Amino acid sequence: MAEGSKIGFLELFSRLEPNGQPVGSWWVSGAVIDRQARTIAVELLPGEGQDRDTLDNLCASIALSYGLQGVTMTVAQPQPAEPVPAAEPAVAEVPAAPAVDEDAAQAFARTEAIRQEALKKLKVSSPPPSKSGGKKKLLFGRREIKGETTPMQALELDMGTVIVEGDVFAIDHRELKKRGAWVVSFDMTDYTGSVRVSKFFLGEEGKPLVDGVKKGQHLLVQGRLNVDRYTNDVVLEPYAVMVGKKALREDTAPEKRVELHLHTTMSSMDALTQVGPKLGPEKNVVKRAESWGHRAIAITDHGVAQSFPDAWHSAKNIKILYGVEAYFINDVDDRVVVHGEQDMDLKSGEIVCFDIETTGLDNRRDLITEIGAVVLRNGEIVDTFNTFADPGRPLSREIIELTGITDAMLQGAPSQAEAINAFLDFAAGRPLAAHNADFDMGFIAQGCRRMGRPFENASLDSLILAQNLLPDLGKYKLDIVANHLNLPAFNHHRASDDAATVGYMLVPFFKMLDDLGVHTLQEINPAMRKLRSGGKAKRQPKHLIVLAKNQLGLRNLYQLISKSHLDHFKRYPIMPKSVIEQHREGLILGSACEAGELFQAVIKRKEFSELKRIASWYDFLEIQPLCNNGFMLRKGMVKSEEELRDFNRTIVSLGKALDKPVCATGDVHFLDPEEEIYRHILLATKGFEDADSSLPIYFKTTDEMLKEFAYLGKEDAYNVVVRNTNLVADWCEDVVPLPKGLFAPKLEDSEGELKRLVWGKARELYGEQPPQLVVDRINVELDAILGRHYDVIYMSAQKLVQDSLDHGYLVGSRGSVGSSLVAFMSGITEVNSLPAHYRCPKCRHSDFEFGPANGYGCGADMPDAVCPQCGTPYVKDGFNIPFETFLGFGGDKVPDI
Repeated sequence: MAEGSKIGFLELFSRLEPNGQPVGSWWVSGAVIDRQARTIAVELLPGEGQDRDTLDNLCASIALSYGLQGVTMTVAQPQPAEPVPAAEPAVAEVPAAPAVDEDAAQAFARTEAIRQEALKKLKVSSPPPSKSGGKKKLLFGRREIKGETTPMQALELDMGTVIVEGDVFAIDHRELKKRGAWVVSFDMTDYTGSVRVSKFFLGEEGKPLVDGVKKGQHLLVQGRLNVDRYTNDVVLEPYAVMVGKKALREDTAPEKRVELHLHTTMSSMDALTQVGPKLGPEKNVVKRAESWGHRAIAITDHGVAQSFPDAWHSAKNIKILYGVEAYFINDVDDRVVVHGEQDMDLKSGEIVCFDIETTGLDNRRDLITEIGAVVLRNGEIVDTFNTFADPGRPLSREIIELTGITDAMLQGAPSQAEAINAFLDFAAGRPLAAHNADFDMGFIAQGCRRMGRPFENASLDSLILAQNLLPDLGKYKLDIVANHLNLPAFNHHRASDDAATVGYMLVPFFKMLDDLGVHTLQEINPAMRKLRSGGKAKRQPKHLIVLAKNQLGLRNLYQLISKSHLDHFKRYPIMPKSVIEQHREGLILGSACEAGELFQAVIKRKEFSELKRIASWYDFLEIQPLCNNGFMLRKGMVKSEEELRDFNRTIVSLGKALDKPVCATGDVHFLDPEEEIYRHILLATKGFEDADSSLPIYFKTTDEMLKEFAYLGKEDAYNVVVRNTNLVADWCEDVVPLPKGLFAPKLEDSEGELKRLVWGKARELYGEQPPQLVVDRINVELDAILGRHYDVIYMSAQKLVQDSLDHGYLVGSRGSVGSSLVAFMSGITEVNSLPAHYRCPKCRHSDFEFGPANGYGCGADMPDAVCPQCGTPYVKDGFNIPFETFLGFGGDKVPDI
């Protein structure tokens, strides 16, 4: 502090009241701060109450409150020779005080200014009882908290008094019973950072916070930042704590979109979005969408419908579109072996088997380095072809290691056009065959497009043929299939060797086809459809959105979900296309995300005609924000964001060409942006290497989505975000996921059989004319049971118990069913719920008067007695349990035997 200046004591230390007396009349004449040692030396002008004990207490309080290692406080001695005017007290010099460095002085001055300003706004004293104030509730402190909040990320110790706002995520109150005190402590976050709020309270002062602060609560806290001497961490000591109302994002667009692709917590270990009906719009995505004014929202978890009931109960003025994101395998098109209309006899005809090596996997960016081919006729190779092709660029180290082809080997090789022309001249229009022909044919077709040469050869894919003919093999790489067929060893990933191996492979395959009655190229595809049921090929499933259009569609959706789990489960619940086709009525199909069949075809740069064929199966096509597919950029699958935009533009063009709506969807996995970190944790537990990479797939507003797709142009962006999503929502009727009422199963003559069992047992125990009390009780119970069709439940339980007893297992019902006399008479339970009574096992005489008259509530407690009519010892029975314990009044409770 500069020499000769003075500040008020309360302006240096924001609030100290030792022994209940203010110290505002004390003046600081000098202060020396050592930031590294965390110590401060203070000199005061003489004033009232400056005894040694008070000063020592002040030093200890200041050190504790500010987390300082040491505080020394001295009082300057007055100088009589220079009297001090009343208005302007003389400033005493700091004896032997070392000079304060400039940075420390500036830091001190800044801190002091903050605290001085805070003191003008707030005076804190012991808290009054909590009381509500409109939408806000003051839990602690005298006045409502007003002022600007500070982001927790920006909190610094020297800020003094601050206001923070956030959610409580942990509570750690401690009661110090021996001292009659509480340490109130809880953690808050505003999703920029976190802070612990902590304060020591004597007596019951802290009870409003102990009782009032709850986990998940949104609070405003005003207080001072200190260092906790036990944890050595920064904590916020509260002056006031108030329950606040969390500010939620709003959708202010005049026309709202509809989200058609959304996951909840029922998408296993993948999403955080909640639909619990007890949650408010701050947590419940259905209620959030409704509060935003959205007309509808889809629920599309991975392969399950478990969120449907909660979503249904959460919806008041919003339509729920019930659906799933299915794990989809195209077992219809994936069985297609031959493409093209060209035909040939499999024995006498000639087919050209070929293979290529390339600089990479993308036929639009990468180029061919080698082409090898053989001609197969009558089971023999009759001609061969091989050429290198100059890509005009150096090969990558990975390609050299994979293929064995080096840059030196390609020097002087034919150009791309020369190599492709030479190969096509060799093929001479004959059908072509390749293993994973889609890849090889794609590069040849792309090369032909570059030089304007037509390419119309039919093709046969030996990979798909192997999957159909060898369903138990499981893996179908070229070397694996060759080894299974005992073919000669070959140099894998060299075009000439691979081409020859494909030719040798077709020889046994053509024989298998001949055994199936297939003799020509065009007869192969129809025959493959008959082999569909037994395949075990480990094809990677793709994604597909399935929405229920109406009640029939919901039923079909439920059937598909059941079949996927029971009949087609292979790591995932698989929905084959062939099964979907059988239950297509009432369903709406969307092309899903980048893992969908259509988007994958776009990524592979398939011909537009092929893309149209694939897209024609879907009812609507999907595109998603660039951030959803940002992983492609990180992994080098694309070179720029512009390529990602082009993918979406291609799908928009497909929609226009096919007159199908293209919808912008969010693939929502969490509600708000700040929740992304929790999904990072989920992904990390599943072993994803890029789990920490940004993927903001939160529930976006209409304006946010319009901004995401602005590159499409204003009209197209509006269509994909607003118009088309609402159109799909309009296709869907209001459906009920769970029909109201009970739907009891049916057992033939269950009502008659139950009556016969009950009255037969009653006569067996109480005679042909049972006492009126027994008759009345049975009639009351049967009326309630049969009137609500519960006889099926009773008879199901009776048959289960009786079958167990017949097999030597002692089985009896437990619980409230013991209050049902019908259950006892039908053999479900051993508990007789009638009042305590005697009954004779021989003559069937009974006595229902002795027990109640003598205060017995349980027959087993009554004294032994003999039948007055036949002298046989009585059976002591009855536990006096009202029937309403089990079925309620009038049978309004569902029996839970």
